[in-house]
Amino acid sequence: MKDGTTHLAYKAEHVVDLDTNLILAAEVYHANQSDHQTLEDSLHQAQINQEAAGSSAQIRNVAADKGYHSAETLATLAEHTPYRTYIPEPARAGNRRWTDKPPEQRTAVHANRRRTRGDRGKRLQRLRSEFVERTFAHVCETGGARRSWLHGIEKVRKRHLIAAAAHNLGLLMRVLFKMGTPRGLQALADLVLSLYLVLATLWKLVLRREFVSETVRPSVRLGRSRRGLA
Repeated sequence: MKDGTTHLAYKAEHVVDLDTNLILAAEVYHANQSDHQTLEDSLHQAQINQEAAGSSAQIRNVAADKGYHSAETLATLAEHTPYRTYIPEPARAGNRRWTDKPPEQRTAVHANRRRTRGDRGKRLQRLRSEFVERTFAHVCETGGARRSWLHGIEKVRKRHLIAAAAHNLGLLMRVLFKMGTPRGLQALADLVLSLYLVLATLWKLVLRREFVSETVRPSVRLGRSRRGLA
């Protein structure tokens, strides 16, 4: 772990659409794999999931935190995939040395640095820090997926995937019904039922009042006519 201790742990990664806050891919890797080593695999899985869902959208812009910054990864993404990366560089004591590295890595790092410092890069980083971290809060903290008692990474990956699917389902419920949880939807159904009962009761009272008025009105008119004839 980061504090030097050793734990049996896995590393979860979320690929999130910054326009809709939907989780496109929720992958779980062994914790000894660095972030920049699994970035390309997570992006490919997110694209596969979109195609399987019937979407023709293509992932173009990739915003991540500085833990995913690597000259080798940036060069690979720029060469083999259509991704444009917006990944800030970690703080370094001195200038980087490029004499022992391929020129493709230097070109990719400088292009990523230029994009990250632009207005679009800053906007994407603000959205990333808001939406991506929110998905981890919903899935891991509120959803209880921070810890797992399952044995094996495949079972843990399935468990985490179900939690991510529940997050997407709650998002769809908020869009369609303005409720994000099943209990909230149940409360809405109870509210609609109560409103229906109130309206039905009021309608019965109105009909009863009209019936009483129609019953009493002829006798009153008859009495007036008799006094008029007299």
